[in-house]
Amino acid sequence: MGEGEETLRELLPVIQDRAAWETVKGIAFRKDGQAHFTGVRAFIEDLDTLPLPARHLLPISRYLALGFPVSIITSRGCPNQCIFCLGRRMVGHKVRYRTPQLIVNEIEDIISYGFTRINIADDLFTSNKARVRAFCDEIKCRGIKITWSAFARVNTVDVEVLAIMREAGCDTVSFGIESGNAEMLKHIKKGITLKQAVKAVQACKETGVRVHASFMIGLPGESPETIADSSTFAEGLGIDYGFHLLAPFPGTTVREEQEKYDIEILTDDWDLYDANVPIVRTSLMSETYAANFIEAYEAHHRDIWDRTVKRFEQGTCTDYEGLHVLGYNRMHLVFKLLSTDLIERHGVFNNGDSSMQILAERITQQTGAQPKLVQNTLQQLSDAGYIKPLADATTTRWYWTQNNLSDAEY
Repeated sequence: MGEGEETLRELLPVIQDRAAWETVKGIAFRKDGQAHFTGVRAFIEDLDTLPLPARHLLPISRYLALGFPVSIITSRGCPNQCIFCLGRRMVGHKVRYRTPQLIVNEIEDIISYGFTRINIADDLFTSNKARVRAFCDEIKCRGIKITWSAFARVNTVDVEVLAIMREAGCDTVSFGIESGNAEMLKHIKKGITLKQAVKAVQACKETGVRVHASFMIGLPGESPETIADSSTFAEGLGIDYGFHLLAPFPGTTVREEQEKYDIEILTDDWDLYDANVPIVRTSLMSETYAANFIEAYEAHHRDIWDRTVKRFEQGTCTDYEGLHVLGYNRMHLVFKLLSTDLIERHGVFNNGDSSMQILAERITQQTGAQPKLVQNTLQQLSDAGYIKPLADATTTRWYWTQNNLSDAEY
């Protein structure tokens, strides 16, 4: 419970000795039929003492094939008081920073695996403008070319800091605006204003930084009117945005002090706490209304996507739309390859029958995807070195390569 690095370092050597668990702070386990907590472990004050993640132990080729960015953290902690957030319970109110030089060392390590994009997953990357500048200066001084994204708050960015980030490779920021109703923002202790949100979005547009905003449905006091305010405000920003349903996790203010708020929590089925299912109702908003709003929002975007796909199939789409559809189809094909082990299951041949063409025919039969998409995707994976054929005396099998290892090392 809480930060895990020091706790795991103490726990793993005694993991087989149940009696010793009592000596390890920061864990919970069942004792005499009840949940037993060993006590709070202090937060790690100096994040620079942590080693880099052991990414060499991961099947990096699979991550590269899927095309997703690598997430890193440059700080921990959030000083804000949003009543729906669990973050400060996990990493504390005090913001603790890693040294920019060490962060960029990690970025260089990531680049060495072949990644070209990272996502900075800090709760609030832009909490300190001077530190943002130092981090960006370090990237530029080393001549590193990589694109990245970050989470930010609308009251912590301006044209100056966004321009600095853009020069260092940042092309996207995400804002949690949560509501388009001013009173609702005060009620949930978000600590921002709608005016600040508009100003931050405009600053992003001026500096060429793409922006995405998230909004939440089901907050205390929510009503059809406040939801309409959020929808109108989000659309008026002229940016990408999304809606999520409130999931009042244990540890959040809204759950622990729910008697103070206009909210009724409907279930403790944790499988439903994915921000896609209505968990709460308010005196003015039923769970059905919230679900119907989300369904209408998603149906609208499905319709836009379906029309884009139709134009693609008819050959009347724009180049951007075409790339979007091709990328979407490729991503889903690669996900099938990975999640169902199609390369391992269908990439074994008697010697002499191991051509890419035959592998593509097998994968096409298993997935139902377009033959040309399968052929092109497999060829791209092979050309990039993510999949390779390995032959012995009798058979040849295709396999996912393990990071930067040679065939002999693999």
